[in-house]
Amino acid sequence: MKKTIVATILFTILGINYMFSQSVGFSYFFPKNGYFSNPIAPINISLPIKFGDYLQISPGLGLSNIGGMSMVGFPTQYKSNIPLVGSFQSLEINLLPALILPFKNIKFEIAGGGFAFTSFNTKIIYGNFNNMIAQANNYDFVNTNVSIDKDFFGYGLIFGSKISIRVRKSIWGYIGANYYMGSQKMALKGDYTAVKNNLITSHDFSFSDTEILYHGLQISVGAVF
Repeated sequence: MKKTIVATILFTILGINYMFSQSVGFSYFFPKNGYFSNPIAPINISLPIKFGDYLQISPGLGLSNIGGMSMVGFPTQYKSNIPLVGSFQSLEINLLPALILPFKNIKFEIAGGGFAFTSFNTKIIYGNFNNMIAQANNYDFVNTNVSIDKDFFGYGLIFGSKISIRVRKSIWGYIGANYYMGSQKMALKGDYTAVKNNLITSHDFSFSDTEILYHGLQISVGAVF
């Protein structure tokens, strides 16, 4: 009973009331050390929940086609700051608390939160991967066979901002930018055939600590109803 009373007082003092809306838009993702990524229908959807005029929490869902991403977790001699995995599809859920600065026909949002994603149809970009192996070991040529052991989910943080402009009484158009900092564990193992000074050798490899580097800038354009 006391908890209910305290909560009621806080909500009254802060002037908090719940307001639900729906956001639909297009998002384009530019991975760090990767290839451009674009949305897949049904684009991306979020359901902003407002607490008064200044606070908002937005759970969201998005499906993207990732052109290519780099990986981390290799031994230091491997230069992995190039796209090594892709293309693949990524299903993302996120939760973004935001501070809102409202004006009559325009408002600004500053947000920070978390996301989880799963990737599917994941495959190695063999040309780049082979070159990385060759350069690290001073081979003239490498041909690899790779198997993937991937966690189902990856996780990370999001930071960003958004500008919204009133189009009609209850419709707002927006443009925003978010920076993603996440990863998904994806161990690699396999074997390769290498050529050096006209000599052919074969070796096995195992990278148990490697991860997809899910870092990058997302640009979004859409509307809130």
